Amino acid sequence: MAGITRRTFIKASLAAGAGAWRPGFLKPGGADIDAASAHYRNLWLHHPCIGDASFDSFVRLPRNPIYRGAPPYEWPVNGFLFEDPPTKWWYAYVGMYPRGYWPAGGCRILRSKDLGSSWDDLGIVLSGSATTFDGDGKTPGGMPDVSVCFSDGAYHMIYDWANPDNSDGGLAYARADRPEGPFTRAAQPVHAESNQPLILGKYKRVYAPTLFKRKNDWLILADMSTPRNAGGTWALVAMTAANPSGPYSPPELVLYPQSKVFHPAPVEFYPCFIHGENVYVPSTSLGANRSFQALFRAGLEEAHSPAAWKIDRCGSCWHDEPVEWETRGLWGQTFSGFVDSAGSLKALFPSKDGADRGTISLAERAWDIPDRDGFSLSAPNGPAISVLLREHLDFELEAGVRSSSAWRLVWNHRAPLGTNRIWHAEGGPHPLVFSDCTELAVSADSWELRQRNAAGEPSVLGRGTLPPREKLSRSMSHGRLPDHDRLARETVRIRQRNGRLSVGINGRETWAGAAPARSGSIGFVAESPGVLYVDRLLLSNLGESCRKFLLATEAILGAGSGQDGWVEEKSALYKFGLAYASSTAGIAAKWNYHGRGFRLWSPRGPALGRARILVDGQDRGEIILTSPQAETSSPILEISDLSLGYHAVTLIQTGGRLACDCLEVLL
Repeated sequence: MAGITRRTFIKASLAAGAGAWRPGFLKPGGADIDAASAHYRNLWLHHPCIGDASFDSFVRLPRNPIYRGAPPYEWPVNGFLFEDPPTKWWYAYVGMYPRGYWPAGGCRILRSKDLGSSWDDLGIVLSGSATTFDGDGKTPGGMPDVSVCFSDGAYHMIYDWANPDNSDGGLAYARADRPEGPFTRAAQPVHAESNQPLILGKYKRVYAPTLFKRKNDWLILADMSTPRNAGGTWALVAMTAANPSGPYSPPELVLYPQSKVFHPAPVEFYPCFIHGENVYVPSTSLGANRSFQALFRAGLEEAHSPAAWKIDRCGSCWHDEPVEWETRGLWGQTFSGFVDSAGSLKALFPSKDGADRGTISLAERAWDIPDRDGFSLSAPNGPAISVLLREHLDFELEAGVRSSSAWRLVWNHRAPLGTNRIWHAEGGPHPLVFSDCTELAVSADSWELRQRNAAGEPSVLGRGTLPPREKLSRSMSHGRLPDHDRLARETVRIRQRNGRLSVGINGRETWAGAAPARSGSIGFVAESPGVLYVDRLLLSNLGESCRKFLLATEAILGAGSGQDGWVEEKSALYKFGLAYASSTAGIAAKWNYHGRGFRLWSPRGPALGRARILVDGQDRGEIILTSPQAETSSPILEISDLSLGYHAVTLIQTGGRLACDCLEVLL
């Protein structure tokens, strides 16, 4: 197993000098569990808004960033990376946006003839016109996001467009004889919002397309969102045509939160890429921290069908790094890539620097080695938390951590999980996520030991100045040097047994005493702005399987229901004192999770009605929430025979008032 051995650690601990704390559980000859090794990746929480323990193996290429925004287009935060089949040269098509995204400009092209070592800025390759469908007679529209497909000696481009006031927009086609252009634009758009009826009462604007040539037709995979691309809910749609210029079939939803199957929400798509016979669609979180990525996969020839799509990886696909040109983390769309002939996934990714200017950079990883040992927790724009989805009561641990900001180690974590928003972007962990736990908070030069109650209120057990840090050897970092030597490194040891707790930092005991404990999860919090690297997490045991509660906010956001129709309620009748309720006919709530069975919790009362329950799209019957008197929340349905995997539990209002409380999940 990867990771530091007990003997290596004992040697390092003794080297810390006289007075070093020598815990009794680290003895030569035993078999420690390193929960920070990639072997345990699926035991960690991966969530679009709460946090993602990412074991991804991406390595940045030198000379980043390859482009940085400048007035009037300070936000070049989308891009498409293209390897030209005839020449093997690389091209980066970069969308030109001003701060705030609007009014958007055209598309800039960069070219590299030496596999990304140097880049030529060739200027604007595509721009709008005042006299075509995107213009208003005086001002050209925007067309920033493109994709290019080489076929039959020509370069076929699908791009998104919008007119100057953004009242209309969609997709359009252009063609060129070289990847540098010039591209000749088709006279009419492929798709226009003004001709698109609402889908599910929400979706209207199609944008951010990727174009593919199939055996007998052409396929566009694109994002679709609300009118004027106002956001709030996002979907991936498919459109097909006999010719690259169209006409294309109407957009069909293939991945979207309103489906009755598992779908991490909220995420946005673009661009996509092919490897082998499959098309892969990375999707990026719309939470405050956009580092969470989900990777979807379908056979290229079946990708127009919703049933063809599978989750390839949910989380642990990307990590941020604490460098100036990635100050805001991944920003805009997800990474764009291709797999080269050597089996390396080359990726272009957008971010923002410290001056709020967009940046375009490059990274790579081996396609067949997606993970590394040790994980990252990215928090560029808000706090992030990830917990080991196991329970420990008595345990001993040793963690090796590097961080660019303050951070916390938590244990006895019994808090519910959920977001702080039910609609749109920029969500983060709900305040209750940080409740009901014991935590060690570490800053640049101090520590504080706290216990938090079920309301999140802290009581301080102790505080002090950090002991001097230990040197981190190569053997203590899984056989490789740290990514950033300048980051502060800490070694923390916790022993919790029989109601007593001892805490050691950097080889010295800093606190010991009685501390009541209950079984709970172990995890980490990265404070913002910052990136936390957990190089190792040695545990004396892996703990027990556990259950976690998912808040109502998870279900409202997870179903893409929207904020209209739902009312937040605070009452002791609910499991955690808060929930959402609605009387809107047919309104839905959906919990998406990875695990096994579940218990659905709800109060009952004279004001409540009925709801139908679907599990992974299968009807499981109707529940009656009406009772003569108000009853506090309790399990109203339990299903325990589900296999370990991705599941969705959907509530659909069928009569009266629906209360959406929480879901207890067996993980």
